Amino acid sequence: MGFDQCGAAVWTEQADAELRAAGETPIAPPPSGPGTLDPLTLLTPQQLRIARSVAQGATNREVARQLSISVRTVEYHLRNVFTQLGVRSRVALARHLEPDRPPSAGGVYAS
Repeated sequence: MGFDQCGAAVWTEQADAELRAAGETPIAPPPSGPGTLDPLTLLTPQQLRIARSVAQGATNREVARQLSISVRTVEYHLRNVFTQLGVRSRVALARHLEPDRPPSAGGVYAS
């Protein structure tokens, strides 16, 4: 019997987070409020790091250097991110992640 079947929502969320951190996908999607499930929660931590770096304008080579992985690994994860999020370009990825970005001070004008 799983945590979710016992009504142990906190333990279910913890177990799902650990699975995602290990690069696995939980069997059941994580519980969410009303509305649709945010696709970003389905990305692995590595995919999310790569997606955020690319959305900020880094090249695949720069991301690979930053994360100490090969360029081919970055390409592999990026293809999976594009598929999971339903985007087809780096620009679309950046737009998809915009609400996830912290606001920058460069866009504020003082009067």
